[in-house]
Amino acid sequence: MADLIPYFIISLVAFGAAILTFFSGFGLGTLLLPTFALFVELEIAIAMTAIVHLANNLLKFGLVFRGINLQILLYFGVGAIIGAGIGAYILSIISGFGTFYQTTLWGSSSNINYVEFVLGIVILSFAILEFNPKISIRKIPLAVGGFISGFFGGLSGHQGALRTAFLAHRSLKKEVFIATGVCVSLLVDLTRLIFYRVQLSDISIPYLLLVIGILAAFIGSVIGKILFAKTTMKSIQKVVCFALLLLGFSILSGLI
Repeated sequence: MADLIPYFIISLVAFGAAILTFFSGFGLGTLLLPTFALFVELEIAIAMTAIVHLANNLLKFGLVFRGINLQILLYFGVGAIIGAGIGAYILSIISGFGTFYQTTLWGSSSNINYVEFVLGIVILSFAILEFNPKISIRKIPLAVGGFISGFFGGLSGHQGALRTAFLAHRSLKKEVFIATGVCVSLLVDLTRLIFYRVQLSDISIPYLLLVIGILAAFIGSVIGKILFAKTTMKSIQKVVCFALLLLGFSILSGLI
């Protein structure tokens, strides 16, 4: 029975995170990576998370592609791809900088590196802007917003949070918001994999655990689409704001 625990936990996290991702635009990779890392080495966990994330984006693209706004995709997507490439390149340069500070929660220590610290501050800043009506993210050009989100995606893998923060305030229909975001996320995923030069052939992956994660994410995405149809854009913006705050604090505290 104990041998089934990894499969149960991975399926539960992938399922729940996939539903959340349909509303917030991010969360699957953020939650799945540390969960995979509980059962396999970090290098393998990163590869498995990337595969699940890409597979789930391909499914979501098939579910929502009709809502894509090509103009927004062009401006935001091109900026995101350029930013992802630069971010991934810089990561290869600064990856050896080491720890910025250390935290201890419930007797467990976590090392926060320079990239995580900067990313946490940036995400919290965007969350705080949500509460200040005098400052509007909408004033930031789409291409610039795409570059910023793509840059941090290439640098740390957390591209969804900032992408969602920018797109959620463009007066888009909810169908356009999610479809365009999924397409941009898919493009950034592909760009990151090219720059990271992921050699999956050199990694011994537990494929049954991987397949369980993919299938659970697929089911979560299908259910997420059904629930998404019953929500309003205003409620989605509230979910995004809360998720940004939670993600920023989690990164800075070492929870993820």
